[in-house]
Amino acid sequence: MARRMQSPSSINLYKQCPRRYYYQYIEKLPTQPSIHLVRGNIVHSVLEDFFKEPASDDTAIRIRLMKLLHLHWDKKKDILGNLGLTKEELDNFFLDSEQMVLNFSNHFIEQLREEMKKGKTHEEAFRTLTPLAEEEFISEFYQVRGFIDAIEERDGIITICDYKTSKKAVITDAYKLQLAIYSLLYHEKHDKMPHKAGIFFLKDTIKHVDVNEDLLKLAKFEIEQIHASTETDQISDYPKKESGLCKWHSGQCDFYDVCMKR
Repeated sequence: MARRMQSPSSINLYKQCPRRYYYQYIEKLPTQPSIHLVRGNIVHSVLEDFFKEPASDDTAIRIRLMKLLHLHWDKKKDILGNLGLTKEELDNFFLDSEQMVLNFSNHFIEQLREEMKKGKTHEEAFRTLTPLAEEEFISEFYQVRGFIDAIEERDGIITICDYKTSKKAVITDAYKLQLAIYSLLYHEKHDKMPHKAGIFFLKDTIKHVDVNEDLLKLAKFEIEQIHASTETDQISDYPKKESGLCKWHSGQCDFYDVCMKR
């Protein structure tokens, strides 16, 4: 059987629960949108659009980000309205998203001022800090693909970065693996490693890991493991891994009902 194209999310999902991987990627059962997924997509769209045109000053940066947040939130209002949340709950998620965007603007303005200290104009500094956004990488050799949120090259240092709306600013094993795979994809395409890979926890700060051979070895090992583990289409080869992620106080896994019946 031909190897399935994988992604950091599919690999981490398999490690979380092989049966859930089976339902989503082999049986392809439908999934339901969640507020966390929808809100994450909104915030990513805001940051992607923000860099399309330089803002004239610090105030304009903040105003533009807020306008983009309102714009993309309104675009998703029908989906948001069908999530089963109360108006108060949706308002709280919007306010939470505002704080993320404001935190991003404060961080960006701080970097902008550092660049302007080097003699650059506001527009020159803005363009220096503008990353390549939402770059897709596909490896036919490794049969893995992924989108990198931001790729920056400044003063000869290449940094790849992923935006997260997580509550805790911790580079977990799952996040480290994601960064390892992105680094491997970048290395394969450009024949050089990025210097750093990081997570911008939008509620907090950016945290980095150094990119080295050990990180790439981790990516290669996990990619080989997932391909070896997903060669079959038999559900019995994808065991359940029951945990608190099956059902929790405010929801449950998309496949909980069908999974518990089998």
